[in-house]
Amino acid sequence: MMIIITGTPGVGKSSVSEYLKDKLVDDKFISINSLLEDYDLNLGVDEVRGYKIVDVESMIPIVDKIKHENNEHNIFFEGHLAQDYPGADIVIILRCDPMILKERLDARGWKDVKVHENVSAEILGICSQESYDTYGDIIQEIDTTNMSISEVGDTIVDIINDKVKYSFGDVDFLSKYFTYLD
Repeated sequence: MMIIITGTPGVGKSSVSEYLKDKLVDDKFISINSLLEDYDLNLGVDEVRGYKIVDVESMIPIVDKIKHENNEHNIFFEGHLAQDYPGADIVIILRCDPMILKERLDARGWKDVKVHENVSAEILGICSQESYDTYGDIIQEIDTTNMSISEVGDTIVDIINDKVKYSFGDVDFLSKYFTYLD
């Protein structure tokens, strides 16, 4: 089974994936960042925003190969652009209160324009909408705001085991933070 863990930068994708990697030792974990380095998928840097530009078109056959080689175990694919991979069985979007997200991104030393863009994306639910556009109703959104890394990881395990569902659209930050978008 291919499980995508995605969301706006700073919501906890990498931390949760590390927790799951320690807990689910038989499963395979891949990240956009490791693919960028291992397969030279970096097309450059957006100078205004400071983002690495990912060669998504070249990424897809690489992930297909990893999926094919590991078809007896779960494969977790983590990253901000992981939802651009079209072959997942479950897509989990991690969400976080935008003001907490802003604090996390500021602590990384990111430029104000990059922080504002990512906080705005979280308010608008951009990762969720892009995931829904590709996958429809198989996506699940988890509001991680008041959860520990282990709680989020255990929730993801429960989702995979069909014990719980977190429907698309239940997380709404737009009504609370609409004025931030000005």
